[in-house]
Amino acid sequence: MVRHMNVTTKISDAHNAEVLIERARTLVPALRQRAAQTNAARQLPSETIADYQRLGLTRCLQPAMFGGANSNYHVFSKMLRVLAQGCGSSAWVAAVHGEHSWIVGNFPLEAQHEMWDGNPYAVASASVAPNGTAERVDGGGFRLSGRWGFASGVDHAQWILLGAMLKGSGAPEPWMFLLPIGAVEIIDDWHVMGLAGTGSKSVTCKDVMVPAPRGVSLRDLKRGTAPGGKVHADNPLFRTPRHMLALFSLSSVVVGLAERSVAELVEFNRERRSRGQRVADLESIQLMVAEASALADAAALMGEHTIESNIRLVASGAEITPLDITRSRRNASYTARLAHSAVKLIFEAAGGTALQLSNPLQEILRDVTAGTSHVSITWNRAAVYDGQVRLGVPVDIDMV
Repeated sequence: MVRHMNVTTKISDAHNAEVLIERARTLVPALRQRAAQTNAARQLPSETIADYQRLGLTRCLQPAMFGGANSNYHVFSKMLRVLAQGCGSSAWVAAVHGEHSWIVGNFPLEAQHEMWDGNPYAVASASVAPNGTAERVDGGGFRLSGRWGFASGVDHAQWILLGAMLKGSGAPEPWMFLLPIGAVEIIDDWHVMGLAGTGSKSVTCKDVMVPAPRGVSLRDLKRGTAPGGKVHADNPLFRTPRHMLALFSLSSVVVGLAERSVAELVEFNRERRSRGQRVADLESIQLMVAEASALADAAALMGEHTIESNIRLVASGAEITPLDITRSRRNASYTARLAHSAVKLIFEAAGGTALQLSNPLQEILRDVTAGTSHVSITWNRAAVYDGQVRLGVPVDIDMV
């Protein structure tokens, strides 16, 4: 596990320019070179984590008061798409570690100081679904127990965010709790076909005591009313309802992989010959490449447009409606769906050569298939809420 290290690259200007995107671009060759090692180890190499720290990439959304870039999701999304040009698993871990700094920035200030005062480069893994159980204890704080899955990047995290149903006088309510990584047991159960290098293992804990400042209501996070909105009052990000932006963390990785798949096939087929014929001269290949590139472009444009319009909406102080929330979740899922379609089309266009384990297209297909299976960007789970709101069917927006 990589701990705090001396970092010489300054990131104080990152929110004023897209410098983080260019820094990410410099890592692409190294990420490609390490991809096989990453997947075989089922976690990111320590060298990649060190590079992320050195370049400040996982500090993109971290609040300025702790030395973070204090940037926005426009920069964050583009940075992730660039990292996906190198390695899907590496981009995915950068996505979750980076996004979780936004979540921690929504906690009470005391919890933020606990996480970052001793190590301003600390990151958190997470399992957000409220699969655990929690109860308040006398004197303040909570007692937390449970088992959670899919904690991406947990091997390199110093903290972890866990969802649980908090018992009270009424019906249990979904909350999120921040724990030091040593408070949980990591279960090595991540043996999968795609995104293998994310190390998205399960964790468990029993009767762990959590101080009061390290708990926050999931409903407040979803509504943009968590304590961090007042702590970082100058940054609209911390009063943004979670699902207006968070889902674009993962979908941006999938879109970046789709963009890479198109580039890989074009480069591979530019001069390749099959059975005496130049592959690039085949009309069928030309049409498939054109359609796949259109799908990837459409996915990227939809994501960028939604992120930018949501940032403007929150900054304006205008009322945020249920349709704004469901539209955001719909669009994040649809960008992933478009990207998945592009990758499948490219894989088909590549023919039998893509079956070779040395061909990056098979790795991209596996990673995109795994990525789009994530519940937060699965189309059939996300789209129904948008349809319900548009048709006037009652929707509990806190469940979206």
